[in-house]
Amino acid sequence: MIANIVHISLNARGGGERLAVATIKAISTMGIDVELSTVEKPDMPLIHDAYGTSVSEDIKKVRTLNILQKYSPRNYNLTVNTHGDMLPFYDKDFTKKNAITYCHYPIARYLIDCGDPDYSAVLQNMCPLGMTPAFRNGYHDAVRSAYIKMMLNSTVLTNSEFSRKAIFKTFGVDSTILPPPVDVDIFHNACLASNIRDDSILVISRFHPSKKIENAIHLAKLLRQNEVGVCMNIVGNMLPDGIGYFNYLNDLVRHYGLEDFVRFEINVRFDRLLSLMRRSKVYVHPLPGEPFGISTVEAMSAGIIPVVPDIGGHTEFVPARYHFHTYGEGVQAVAAALAAPASERIKLSQSTQKYSVTNYIKKFQQILVEVMDIGRKHLESTPVISLSKRQPESMTT
Repeated sequence: MIANIVHISLNARGGGERLAVATIKAISTMGIDVELSTVEKPDMPLIHDAYGTSVSEDIKKVRTLNILQKYSPRNYNLTVNTHGDMLPFYDKDFTKKNAITYCHYPIARYLIDCGDPDYSAVLQNMCPLGMTPAFRNGYHDAVRSAYIKMMLNSTVLTNSEFSRKAIFKTFGVDSTILPPPVDVDIFHNACLASNIRDDSILVISRFHPSKKIENAIHLAKLLRQNEVGVCMNIVGNMLPDGIGYFNYLNDLVRHYGLEDFVRFEINVRFDRLLSLMRRSKVYVHPLPGEPFGISTVEAMSAGIIPVVPDIGGHTEFVPARYHFHTYGEGVQAVAAALAAPASERIKLSQSTQKYSVTNYIKKFQQILVEVMDIGRKHLESTPVISLSKRQPESMTT
């Protein structure tokens, strides 16, 4: 039995890549051979460093991904697209019994329809070389058709009820909720027992306009005016093309006179992130409509009270008293979180165990057996696998 895992690249080492690595482990430990289709050759040492586990022994072959490629259905008993939010990949022989699409959110449909230039460039990197002008003109139509057919003709998994509703609205497909794997134990073990917490607020996000970090700064303005909290630390990775957005955020901080309240830390080491998490009492997620919120789960596991917008997948596991719609409500939620007792921090941390990597692997294997009738004879003898993460997803997404 052979499975094909399809992902744009594992080298980004974010939450989507952790999900792909965990999926590879889930399948290979059931005695199923795994082949990987990807645009970029995996950098195995980097992947091992990021997740504390190696997948090189689990992957039998790496193929170059072409999103319109065709292959004989005899080659694979199972195809799993772990990048179904962004990657159209369809074969005419796909069915709900031999193909799985993990779709964090159906963003590709909207990007294709609006002709987003950045997304179009990604697609061009996955198309056949030497395309004729006629083929190039019809390329986006072919990609759109492939994405729709992929969603309609595979078993679709997603991360939250919020995303499930979006997928149903877009495609009429009723997907199965399987939350992504989060390495909660490392944050729980390193941070929960901290006795050095002060009234500081933490934001973790990649510096990119899509992350709406300016919302955190708008909130910081009101927090400062109402004397709530002592500082806000905004921490995350930044690629070279993010400097313009970072300059905008700095200008906004200066405009509000928050230089001594808002602090930026870029590309910090993991041990520095843990240090900030041990000191922080509140985590603020600035993006409304976040499909799940891995960084929010990480913060909760570390004993930090999360404050999140009232729209998105994170509302399904963050208590309602810590949701906000307006910045004024955000101030109230942060004040309540700062006053939360240690017992609540412990309770929230314990609640994140259901999102562990081990639970993801177990539930994915159950789906293979119960929904797709694959690997039934191997499941009872499958060893427990966990990934020991070295770098946090929240710093790379």
